Parts: sequence; structure tokens; C-alpha cells
Amino acid sequence: WLDFFTYTQFVDRDGKFQLTMLSYSGFLPLAQSMIPMLKEESFHLGTGNNGLMRILKAGLIPTSIIQKYFNKWLPTSFDLFGTDHSSSAHWAYVWGLKGRYNERAAGGDPNKEGLNEAARELYHQEVEKLTDLLNKSIPEDRPKLKVPDLKFNRQIGQHAGKHFTLDGEPLTAEEYEKYLPTVMPSAEDDRVLASIMKEKDWILPKKEEEFVPSEGATPRSPAKYI
Repeated sequence: WLDFFTYTQFVDRDGKFQLTMLSYSGFLPLAQSMIPMLKEESFHLGTGNNGLMRILKAGLIPTSIIQKYFNKWLPTSFDLFGTDHSSSAHWAYVWGLKGRYNERAAGGDPNKEGLNEAARELYHQEVEKLTDLLNKSIPEDRPKLKVPDLKFNRQIGQHAGKHFTLDGEPLTAEEYEKYLPTVMPSAEDDRVLASIMKEKDWILPKKEEEFVPSEGATPRSPAKYI
């Protein structure tokens, strides 16, 4: 479930960006078809964001494990915006196939050589804000969630195949090989999650601000792995 919620929070959000850009298409049937697709996508985004919020408010799953799923899916989401200095994005804009994500607000003539980078940066700003909101549900004495640096674990673009930490610090290939498994979901994390999720209180019930245990139940303490 944690993997699913994180995926829908971040990867489906990339879908929202792509569909929005196509909604500005000069080909009317394509532009109009984006409306119901964006509506459907909004349900996916709500599922992811609300799911993560409910997990954090329940307070049982370690923040350190949640962070690893951020580390898994955010670089993939950044990659989905495509290559840097993309000629395909350039001509898709020139021919009117796609617009910019913020086309109405942006105005003016865009840098057509950096359309993918511009969309990725807007996405980056959005997920930073969402992560800040999620962090408000984490007690002060626990580590906060963060968005990995844009250079971390990238497979597409100028940083593809290069070695950086979550904070964007360069590593040697040998250092990176040892580092990466420590910041990505592991078999031990799966074991911890399976143990926590044996009971229903690992996630806050829907539409409730606080978890109220069923009659006779005792709320658990947060896992010691935080």
C-alpha cells in the first residue's frame, strides 16, 4: 500500500502534467479528450495524497521507510518529462500538438529548447509544496520527508547514469553502488511494513482526523525504526 500510494502521488501527477499540456493542443478532438482524462487522473492523485496523509497521521510507519519510497518514485517521475533540450518537445509545441503546463499564465514566447526542463521544474515545485504539507502531520521529534535532488538516480537527461546522493552531492561509482541500497526500499523494510500492517491502525480511517480505536483495542506506539 505504501508503494501504491507513493506511486499515485508522484507518477500519476506526472500524468496530470502531460494531459494538461495536451489539453492546449491545436487539434481540438485531442484537446477536448483530455478533460475526462484529467478528471479521472484527479481521483488517482487524491488517492495517493490522502493515503500518505492518513499514514502519517496514524504515525506507525517509520518516516525513514516512507522516504525510501519517495526516493524510488520521484526520480522516475522526473525522468517521465523526457530528455533535456528535446527536439521532439520543441516541434510538438511549434506544430501546436502540445502547450506548456502553465500556458495561460506563462504568456510570451517560450524557450523551445527547454520545454521539458520547464515542465519538470513546475512539477518539482508542486511536489515540494505537497511534501511540505505532508510534513505538517509528522511530529517535531521525527525526521521530515524531502524531495530528492533532481540529479539523484536519474536514467534520462543530462544526469542519467551519474552518481549523486539524495542531496545532489557527487559520488564515485564505487561509493554510489554502496550508497544506493541504503536509501531505497529493502527486504528488511518489507518485513517491517508487513509486521506493522497486520493491524488496521497503520493508516487513519477515511474522513477522520484522528484514529479512534475500536472498542477494547489499544492504540500502538510508533515503530522503533523511525
